[in-house]
Amino acid sequence: MYYLIYLLLFIIVILIVFILKQNKKYDTDILSKNKQISLATEQCNYYMEECKNLKEIIEVNKSIFDDLMPEPKIELKSEPIYANKKALIGDYYKDSYTNTKRVLESLGFDVTVALSGKEVVKRIKDGEKYDIIFSNNIYRNGTGQECLKELKQIEDFNTPVVIHTLTENKRDYFVNEIRI
Repeated sequence: MYYLIYLLLFIIVILIVFILKQNKKYDTDILSKNKQISLATEQCNYYMEECKNLKEIIEVNKSIFDDLMPEPKIELKSEPIYANKKALIGDYYKDSYTNTKRVLESLGFDVTVALSGKEVVKRIKDGEKYDIIFSNNIYRNGTGQECLKELKQIEDFNTPVVIHTLTENKRDYFVNEIRI
C-alpha cells in the first residue's frame, strides 16, 4: 500500500515539475512578445515625433516655400488663341467643370456650362451654336455616349465633341468603338 502512495506522490511531483517548466516557457514567450511590442511602440513613437517635427518645420518655413513657389498665373501676351470662340461644357461635377472652364477661358473661349447631357442636347436643339463641346463621360442621369448619340441625330449637327473620362482604358473604347 505504501508503494502505491509513493508512486502517486512521485507522479504528482513529476506533474508539478512539468507544469512549472511549461509555465516558464510560456512566461519566456510572453516576455519575448512584450519586448517586440515594446520595440514596435518605441519605433512608432519615434516616427510620430519625426512627423510632428517635420510638420512644425514646414509651418515655420511656409512663407519661405510660398515665396519660392508662387501660385502660377497665366498671362496672355497677345490676343488669345481662341478669342471669339464658344465652348459648351457638359458636366455635373463642379470641380471638374470649373477646371475645364478655367483652362478654356484662359485660351480665349466664351464658356457655357450645362449640368446634364440632356441640357447639352436641349441647348443645341434650341439653336445655340458652339465651336466645340466638352462632355463628361458620366452624368447623374445618363452618359456622355448617350449625349453624343442624341447630338449626332440632330440635323446639320457638326460640332466637335470631346468626352472626358477618368476611367483608365476608356480612351480606346471611345476612339475605336464609339463611331457615331
